[in-house]
Amino acid sequence: MLIPSTVMTILTHTNNMKIRIENIECRFTQNQYEFVKWYPNKYFGTKAQLIADGYELIASQDDDFSLVKHNHHIHGSCFQSPESCYVIATIVYDKNEYCTEIKSVGSRLLDLTKKERMYFFEVYQYADKQIKKLNKNKDND
Repeated sequence: MLIPSTVMTILTHTNNMKIRIENIECRFTQNQYEFVKWYPNKYFGTKAQLIADGYELIASQDDDFSLVKHNHHIHGSCFQSPESCYVIATIVYDKNEYCTEIKSVGSRLLDLTKKERMYFFEVYQYADKQIKKLNKNKDND
């Protein structure tokens, strides 16, 4: 295995599995396992500067806010985390074949850099083992 020096997270508590190497993560959310790619959030820490640059603070009904300038709206949640992510693939367990299957979102897997693909396959290897183990335990219950 080509594990990089910064294995950031490996948590595998039943369905709360979260495996992350560098900016590639597999996690369980919204009743499915998904692979995500993390990237720096360009809005984190910029709220005051955007207001100074002419964005208007608009309160929303959900006790949150948006910053608005012309037709550009930025929801308040965009300022909360130093990272953002998007789904690159989902992974499901096929109980008839006793294996996992990956479904890419468009060409997002192909858009990964060589290094990110290496991290993806490392995360996939850990996730595959864990998902099979969890489902084997379910089958035995």
